[in-house]
Amino acid sequence: MMYQGREGFTWFTGVVEDRNDPLFLNRVRVRIHGAHSHDKQLIATPDLPWSDVMMPTTSPSLSGLGTSTHGLVEGSSVMGFYRDDANMQAPVVIGSFIGVPQSFHRIDESIDDKGTRSFTKIERTTLEGFNDPRLESDSSYKGTPDGPSPKHIVRGYGLTLALDKSPRRDGKTKGDTYPKIDYLGTSDVNVLARDYDDKTYPIIETVTGEPKRGYVDPIYPFNHVHETESGHVLELDDTPDKERIHLYHRKGTRVEIDKDGNYIEKVVKNKYSVILGDDYVVVSGGVTVKIDGDLNMEVGGETNLTSKGNINMIAPKINLNSGRSPKNSVSSILDDIDDPLEKAKETLSNITSAVTGAISTVTNYLTGD
Repeated sequence: MMYQGREGFTWFTGVVEDRNDPLFLNRVRVRIHGAHSHDKQLIATPDLPWSDVMMPTTSPSLSGLGTSTHGLVEGSSVMGFYRDDANMQAPVVIGSFIGVPQSFHRIDESIDDKGTRSFTKIERTTLEGFNDPRLESDSSYKGTPDGPSPKHIVRGYGLTLALDKSPRRDGKTKGDTYPKIDYLGTSDVNVLARDYDDKTYPIIETVTGEPKRGYVDPIYPFNHVHETESGHVLELDDTPDKERIHLYHRKGTRVEIDKDGNYIEKVVKNKYSVILGDDYVVVSGGVTVKIDGDLNMEVGGETNLTSKGNINMIAPKINLNSGRSPKNSVSSILDDIDDPLEKAKETLSNITSAVTGAISTVTNYLTGD
């Protein structure tokens, strides 16, 4: 390999069948067209050589820096070259292909005695190569060519990554087999980047206080979408007059910035904000806060509240307590004020009754009654 490429490259295309590299070297097993049979009795997935994956120059691929993994999955169509040229034992993957996946993975041709040709579509199956080989669980590989101690070769190990241990969407118990059923017969480009509608994953149901998403209208090829297997989504939408940034968690928590710079934040469960320094908040407009539960606020220092307008407080009962001894508490002071007032009311009432009686007596005297 000292002079690799001097006499040209030996290229290949193939399908990724395993990414669970036991050495954590970012390698994949690729079944290569023209080099490997689809028949797993001849060469099963664990028998395929490991292929290195060439990372982009934006990733150092050194000391944990840059992108950790390549992103290829079982079923990815890839292209590469052999570092050892004609020996073809050191494959290197340099990229993957977008396509239009079908329910079948190959077409067999046969010719009868009369020379008539016929074609048969072979449906996708884990029993043949050039497909996603993952089964339901690790134990499902036992007794298959992809399992440990198969009949066709002496090998004590087999595939270890199964659907039950693969990433899955929220609410599912296992991962998807690739290609996904939803993408059969259509482009592998994420649906969010083309033909978007409100029935496309992620389906976002707005709640009270959350604006309607009428500002979302991506046009291909301007919406740059990155979706992970478990359903996390990042959109960087450059659609003219519809520019957005959207970060979505598979549970529904999301952050979105629309074309006007409006910032929408939705948290479907608890939120924690910890600031170990100072915090400054400047709001040029109004602020509305709606709390369905209790509000508790604790201040370690002084609290200063300044308003250029009125301060209005509405509640069935307002309790004020200085936190000092009961004699000095605001509530105690108010109670002290209340008692004299009640006594004054009672005295005034007695005086009023006496005056009313006197007036009645004088009136009776003058009228002779």
